[in-house]
Amino acid sequence: MEVWADRLYGLWQALWRRLSWQVLLFFGAGVFLWRNILMPMVGDDYSYAFIWDGAHAGNLMDGIGSRQRITSLTDIVASQWSHYFTWGGRVPALFAVQFFAWQRSAHDFLFAFVNTAFFVLLVFVLFWLAAGRIEHLRKSKAGLLWLLLGLFFAIPSYIYTMVWLTGACVYLWTAVLECAFLLPYALAYWQDDLPLAKAGWAVPVMALLGLLAGWSVEPGAIVTLLITLSFLVMFYRQKKLQNWQLVGVGFFMVGFLLLMLAPGSMERLRLMQELAPEYTMPPELLWTPIMFLYNFVEGFIPVFLGELPLWIPVVLCLRYGQCSREWKRYILVFAAGGMLVLCAMMFSPDFRAHGAYHSVIFLLVASTAALRAIMPQAAMQCRQVPKIRLVLSLLCFTAIASWLLSTAMCLILETSYSQQWAEREKIVNEHRQDDLIVVPAIELPGHLDKITGNRSVTETILTFGADLENDPRDNRSNMYAQYHGVKGVVIDKQIDWGKYGEANEW
Repeated sequence: MEVWADRLYGLWQALWRRLSWQVLLFFGAGVFLWRNILMPMVGDDYSYAFIWDGAHAGNLMDGIGSRQRITSLTDIVASQWSHYFTWGGRVPALFAVQFFAWQRSAHDFLFAFVNTAFFVLLVFVLFWLAAGRIEHLRKSKAGLLWLLLGLFFAIPSYIYTMVWLTGACVYLWTAVLECAFLLPYALAYWQDDLPLAKAGWAVPVMALLGLLAGWSVEPGAIVTLLITLSFLVMFYRQKKLQNWQLVGVGFFMVGFLLLMLAPGSMERLRLMQELAPEYTMPPELLWTPIMFLYNFVEGFIPVFLGELPLWIPVVLCLRYGQCSREWKRYILVFAAGGMLVLCAMMFSPDFRAHGAYHSVIFLLVASTAALRAIMPQAAMQCRQVPKIRLVLSLLCFTAIASWLLSTAMCLILETSYSQQWAEREKIVNEHRQDDLIVVPAIELPGHLDKITGNRSVTETILTFGADLENDPRDNRSNMYAQYHGVKGVVIDKQIDWGKYGEANEW
């Protein structure tokens, strides 16, 4: 065994030395850009390409009438004003959605490049939060690889929250804002000489960051506030409170109140219960033990099981790590933040897996920080114990191989998906004068979606948002037809709703 362990470990070490952190990041970002280029406008993207008509049940219900396309920034402002009072308070994220839905036809790749920039920003800010100093990136390729693997495998409903236009702006972009807001507080925790107190730009920048981070998405904002308050308590005890810290949390509270007190949030719940009751918990069961049990089984458990590998470094660090008490406290703060997102979602009338996106984000900070803390001990154990060398080498090769294979399968699925949407648009353009245009339903090749799961497009995701419907009055078909200026478009497939449970992926 020792001979095999030495050979495998030596092979891994040789491969690892040749891999630079730039190559890892370039591969992760390059594949992400490719997937964004392949992703067409889909689902709610079409609804948000029109001015929100709050007076007539918004743009996301079945059977709505004619809507006016967005043609200017003024239209977006008017749309978001109506949206805030009749549907929900996520104004900054949905302003971005409507801007890119407006620009999408003229600049098809604009969103793909901007979204990839946000992905790279997320990787950098997560690493910075986990390492304390960004220059450690050169010395911790393992931390960067762990982040990339965590973002690929642990994020719930990857396509929904990372690649799809509406979902990416609501989840990926708000995660960047929340983590960027937390970063100065985290740096102040580690560095007494942080120059922000003397920088003239610190206060206005923290005010803007605080406003946008607070005005982001409900579960993430709640936990970001709790993490920030925990830092402030520590700074107060250490007599390190500074003006920029108080200004940041003050403006965060302004954005947070604008988000949480949006009049449209309750109106949305009422409309959903009235017009789309199949997607919501019955009113008589809201915030009852039955609702909490349902949320626990359908939401909490699936997300938590997906996060379990991220907990391994955290548990090992807290149990066996030889790092300082300050590091363990820091890791615990972000690990608790991940759990608190899941707990907050338990109170949601509709706990879908993607709603717990920010749980993985906060846990990734804790997990990567813990991994970096235990790396010296792990390296020493590898040198001393052949069994550990063998197991770790096998795990590393398996993780890399799984990442590459899963990525290849996702690209095959999404290339087919993109091509079928392009063919569909040709059919629509050729039959523009027809009263009702029938197009082929999307078919996924080779049952690959059974292997990739919600890393990519699946049959369930197609049914609940990523394809059109077989009734021209249904929202997705209706808005797609209005967007393309035709009378009606349906797919040639009757959906058997009985074989689908809840649409927890989409």
